[in-house]
Amino acid sequence: MTTNPSPAFPAGEMNPPPDRTSPLTRNRAVLGIASASLLSDAGHEMATAVLPGFLRSLGAPALALGAIEAAADAAQSFSKLAGGVVVDRASERRRVATAGYLVTGLGTGGFALAGPWPVVMMFRAFAWSARGFRAPARDSLLAGAVSAPQRGRAFGLERAGDSVGAVIGPLLAALLLGIVGFRGIFLLSIIPGLLAAAAIWRLVKETPRVPARAAGLGFRALPGGAFRRLAVGYGLYGLGSFAPTLLVLRATDLLRPGRTLTAAAALSVLLYTVHNAANALAAYPAGAAADRVGHRTVLATGVALFGLACIGFALWEPRSFTVLAVLFAVVGTSTAMVETARGAYVAELVDAAIQGRAYGLLGLIDGLGDLIANLAVGLLFTVTSAGWGFAWGAVFSLGGAAVLSVRPRTTR
Repeated sequence: MTTNPSPAFPAGEMNPPPDRTSPLTRNRAVLGIASASLLSDAGHEMATAVLPGFLRSLGAPALALGAIEAAADAAQSFSKLAGGVVVDRASERRRVATAGYLVTGLGTGGFALAGPWPVVMMFRAFAWSARGFRAPARDSLLAGAVSAPQRGRAFGLERAGDSVGAVIGPLLAALLLGIVGFRGIFLLSIIPGLLAAAAIWRLVKETPRVPARAAGLGFRALPGGAFRRLAVGYGLYGLGSFAPTLLVLRATDLLRPGRTLTAAAALSVLLYTVHNAANALAAYPAGAAADRVGHRTVLATGVALFGLACIGFALWEPRSFTVLAVLFAVVGTSTAMVETARGAYVAELVDAAIQGRAYGLLGLIDGLGDLIANLAVGLLFTVTSAGWGFAWGAVFSLGGAAVLSVRPRTTR
């Protein structure tokens, strides 16, 4: 790729770009992105953790939660595609990322204004559109901030930050729910969202580059071979990987006998915290393992692990908090492996000039799969049984793992 020897930004506007070979603990771009992920996730996970209970208080069925998650995934998917094209052509990806973090926080806080559940769906879709639009910019910034041997660990650190925020958010929600109520939680979630936008703007200093100017969407420039196999396998995983809020909903129902709805919802929030804690603890080790044994290997293993967890939920109906906690931890670990290895694997397969649209295209494929998965699993939960919903997840996830396990002849 041709580089521009002159600074891409006016003198004095930004600090020098990061040293791509420096340790991650001294890389401002990596630490800034990880901090933004932590703060943003703390905010929207506060809201997400109590959303199933809020919907139950509105009298909404399980299908409503599936519809909300499906609408959010659809909005996020198409905005990822658009964001990928925009970021490849943008001279400053930092602006795109900052705006996305800001709007995500404000949209999540809008849940507080909801009356009927379709209003929740509207705000969720709005917030997730911004979340999707910022993702290719964030991933492209992260991939460009480190050298190739550090990519797995860099994405692992970002995912760890995201997951630590996902632990903090539900814990805060569980502690504050009885004090401020559902709508108060939604309003408080705005604060970390604003801080996340500030972290990107103040800490992330990107490497100067010449924006891509390909005509149209330019997806023909993406490589075939291994990238195409990645898209197929990851798409199958997307069809099986329904939103974790459906796990929370299932746990709420399983823990309900002998408890009030609020008590069962609070325990389910703690289970969601276990899920996110496992994700946080596994993210960096998964990235380090991916740097050693290969990004594809860790990705395929994580996808298979999610399928096995779905089999566990399908075969059992555990009412023990401990057993549920183990299953939630397995799902969290699998998610950490998949999300960490996927980002690094794309950077391995795709040239830097078109990485934005590669991340965006994968986001679209995954999101459309999630949309179908959330609608299908929500419907199966409602009209048949939870076991059939988990069986759906197992079949598609294990199919995706099988595709990803095949070693490609070439990486390009």
